Amino acid sequence: MTRAVCGRYDRAVAAVRDALRRAAASLALILGLLHPVAADAASSSFAIGDGGVVQVIAGARSEITVKAWDRPNVQLDTDDESVGVVRRPLAFGTPKNPLSVSIPLANVVTRDPINGTSGPATLPPEEFPYASDFRAGVHDSLRIETAAGTHTTVMIPPSVAILQTRIRGTGVLSIDGYHGGTLFVGMLGGRAQIANVMTSAFMQVMNGRLEAIDSSFDRLRARSNNADLIFDHDRARQIEVTTISGAIVYDNGTFDPGLARFESTNGSIAIGVAGPAQIEARSNTGHVYSMWDHRTPIEQRDDGDASATVAGGGPVVNAISGHGNVYLYDGALATRQATPLEWRPVRQALFGPAGQLNAPNAFERFRRLRGGRL
Repeated sequence: MTRAVCGRYDRAVAAVRDALRRAAASLALILGLLHPVAADAASSSFAIGDGGVVQVIAGARSEITVKAWDRPNVQLDTDDESVGVVRRPLAFGTPKNPLSVSIPLANVVTRDPINGTSGPATLPPEEFPYASDFRAGVHDSLRIETAAGTHTTVMIPPSVAILQTRIRGTGVLSIDGYHGGTLFVGMLGGRAQIANVMTSAFMQVMNGRLEAIDSSFDRLRARSNNADLIFDHDRARQIEVTTISGAIVYDNGTFDPGLARFESTNGSIAIGVAGPAQIEARSNTGHVYSMWDHRTPIEQRDDGDASATVAGGGPVVNAISGHGNVYLYDGALATRQATPLEWRPVRQALFGPAGQLNAPNAFERFRRLRGGRL
């Protein structure tokens, strides 16, 4: 039998075919970087450069978990087969992308606890700058967007400079271990738990509950309409927290020299410090209560106006409520076996009806839904 030999024509056709295949593969890669692609519902991995930006945007009723790990890539696990992923470079320090984020005005409906009426209110627009070490220039970015009612876990490397998370409606958000430059949290309602982070952060949870646990903030801005904002065993250098009707609790926390201001129109405020501080507390129509394990000089000017020098004094902390009470104490409220009846609102805000501080862990719930696999 005679063996067939490829001629010049066959080799030329094969060369053209291979070139076309390589060109098609390159075009697909470019399109994949610039346009949304359907990610594998089981697991997807994406490379991201140092100083990158990760955005996680989810639909209402979603459970989103973001965890830091020691690998250089971003890993995505989700039950949303149509999840959109866009990877592209972004230039910062330009008129389109300045070195700050403009927080838009937010319209809310609030309830007046004095006369029981409801009415419109607004949270004014604000500017929040990125961390001081974030530099102008081109940064790699990855945007992950899911539909409503999904369960998604995102693992991010330590090199991520900006982490933006948002749920378009009510949902559950968990962020654990992020030690990066700037963190953004945005939710209309539901529960958000931020644990073991070291960052500058802007957090806006309109209604529901926000918990920040065992974390350190170079700068923190948090605001809400009717969400309870709970800070447990945190450290802050610059912190400003405001609510319209929700409670604010800063339990067993410390302050570095800098701005420290807590203010609520109708909600109560509780400040429990584990280090030196000079606390100035005032309520227009409520009371200022205090409870100390250690000897603490306090000047009670009237029922709604007091100051306390904790552990010899330190950074000035202002706590101001329009119609709620202000509670001052040292250490952690959980260490006190019994508290006066008037302190019940603080315990309920901090521990909830079931006496549990921690919100449901979305990461563990999604892990169970995946049969224990990450």
